[in-house]
Amino acid sequence: MFTDIQPAAGPFRNHRAVAASVLAHLGLLAAIVFHPPPVVQLTPAWLANGSGTRSYRVIYAPPDGEEPPADQAKLTLSHPSPAPRPHPRASSGKPAPDHLQVPLDAEAADHNARAGSALGTMIDGPIEGHEVHVAYPVVFPDPPVARSELPRDLQGDVIVEVTIDAQGNVVETRILQAIGHGIDEKIVAALRQWRYQPATLDGVPVASKHDVHFHFPS
Repeated sequence: MFTDIQPAAGPFRNHRAVAASVLAHLGLLAAIVFHPPPVVQLTPAWLANGSGTRSYRVIYAPPDGEEPPADQAKLTLSHPSPAPRPHPRASSGKPAPDHLQVPLDAEAADHNARAGSALGTMIDGPIEGHEVHVAYPVVFPDPPVARSELPRDLQGDVIVEVTIDAQGNVVETRILQAIGHGIDEKIVAALRQWRYQPATLDGVPVASKHDVHFHFPS
């Protein structure tokens, strides 16, 4: 005659489902925000006179869920066929300008082509591809290792791989070759204080890696 009335569990289940969905989305957002883009090994390359019209932007961060390319040092980009350049006009008798100017229409032609110089930096060399400048130190204090601290007859090399961010800061170090006696740690501490002119790809600063060699006795 009478039946047991059980409370509905639907609202509670809905609350649990909403909470689980919120936590999953927060975890995905944290993975996207805190996952750094890969550091690219760069080889220096200079272009001769550029393309004369534009340069190209390259984005290193791979899409979510995709691995970076196996050979990161060889980045390629398809270029459209270059438009024919106009022939130089006869001299009008005006003095030549002190510096070259990029035409305004070339600068405003494509917002995505703002990275890099359209004129290049070398007189001779390839005219297509990417222009790469490697990082170089601008502030480089010597490691505090006095000759008197070295053991007698000690000879060898310390090689440290440094990771340089796009601002020129040393953000990571890895000892590739050591000689011990506490010298390696002093070198790493000094390298952490180094500041670099960051590497650039088509004029855009990028993170890179660089090996630093120290020979003892110096």
